[in-house]
Amino acid sequence: MSGNSRGFMQSEFMGKLMVAMAARSSRNRSLLDRLCRRALNRLTALPPEEDFMRDPLIDNDEGFDPEELDRYQRGE
Repeated sequence: MSGNSRGFMQSEFMGKLMVAMAARSSRNRSLLDRLCRRALNRLTALPPEEDFMRDPLIDNDEGFDPEELDRYQRGE
């Protein structure tokens, strides 16, 4: 068995394992289902610097103050 074939078999196994874990985590009936969900969340989470959906305005808590929001809603 060559190294390339072994790598392919290993990636195929990991793919099947991830699909099985996703199926288990979607059920949410037993402790194993919850553990699979937690493991998938940790494995698939992006680091904050690579997440293109992050908004610096929200991350820095630079929101509207109540007066500014009231003026905006009144159209001023």
